[in-house]
Amino acid sequence: MKTQGILFVLCTAALLLLSLYTGDLLCYIGFGILLSILVYAVLTCLWTLLDFHYLQDITPKEAPKGKHAVLTIQIHNDKPFLFPYLKVSYRTPESLLTDTKKEGILSVLPFHYGEIREEFPCSLRGIYPIGITGVEVMDLFGLFHFSMDLTRKHYHKMLRLTVLPRVLSLSNLPLPEIRQEGLLSNQLLKTNETAVQSDIRRYAYGDPLKKVHWKISSKMQDLYVMNYEMTTQPHVLLFLEMNLPDRISRLERRQLEDQMVESTTALAHYLLSKWIPLQFIIYQRSRQELSGRTPQNFPAFYEFLSGIAFQSPFSMSRILQIESSAFHSNESLILVVNQIGYDLFNRLCLLRQSGVRPMVFLIKNRNGENQEDEKMLQDLRKRAIPTFLIHTDQRLDEALEAMG
Repeated sequence: MKTQGILFVLCTAALLLLSLYTGDLLCYIGFGILLSILVYAVLTCLWTLLDFHYLQDITPKEAPKGKHAVLTIQIHNDKPFLFPYLKVSYRTPESLLTDTKKEGILSVLPFHYGEIREEFPCSLRGIYPIGITGVEVMDLFGLFHFSMDLTRKHYHKMLRLTVLPRVLSLSNLPLPEIRQEGLLSNQLLKTNETAVQSDIRRYAYGDPLKKVHWKISSKMQDLYVMNYEMTTQPHVLLFLEMNLPDRISRLERRQLEDQMVESTTALAHYLLSKWIPLQFIIYQRSRQELSGRTPQNFPAFYEFLSGIAFQSPFSMSRILQIESSAFHSNESLILVVNQIGYDLFNRLCLLRQSGVRPMVFLIKNRNGENQEDEKMLQDLRKRAIPTFLIHTDQRLDEALEAMG
């Protein structure tokens, strides 16, 4: 109750005392009018809150990063009196990340509805509980304010907006060269299998048409296919660090998560689109793995990356220590990390000396960058370990093109 309401109650009480003291009919009439107004104000506010009707919707409920979504909140007045003042509190992804509150003010005529509609960008990957959280009402005379926290009501449910990671198409990725059984040294090949041509033979039923040597077949007037010796197929191990720093804000944490997932998605898309076998490994509470070989496997990777939660006690240094016994010489590793310390630096150097070929993508907030990180990245490059520093406000494809 604010000052105006307190003064009104005092005036009503004063008129009551004056009526009892003097017995004047006019004082009783004045007291009755003020009391009626007071009762009307209280009852209409309480009735509004106790029988509060609303509808809310989010369109779409699932959207990729960069698209827009629309939150619509409707307040329905099915009562015979005016809603003169309603202050509606609600959440959007932006207010949730910045720990602020959005508010909308409206009045609703009897048997009508009022609407709050807000369009906002889906800027960071994640699952967001959004929608109306509370309401404040004021009576027609401005005497009383009552509020209600809807999140504590058993019937109230927040809407869920799922923002999916953006898929970037990389034009080039400086993958390391891999020596295949001493036969050739070349870039990872854009084929289903690595092979060396040894001879030509006649076509046999069941041979794929892609093996047909059309030039020789035209000369020989018969179908001939290229016979291949199979060699060990190169593949890439992709690791994503799920352990984030503790002393960062909610917004900075979401920015890190978003960039790390977006970068990992872009790397997986590039590798699978080139038909390079990929093994994706993360450590949360336990080890999880996903494998693929062709572009048709990418949707499974995308769905998996869209829903992962960054909750892990394992640092990348610890993960490499656990996995290192399974690494082979000339094996390619791609690491997406958010911090690089001396333990990880030393482990990367040891892996490189053993013949393993790591590549590092360090994701950082601009305000979290320090000279020690840049120095370690430069030292890793000198040891033939490709490293890339990507900020949370950058796109991976543009950053790689700028680095040349």
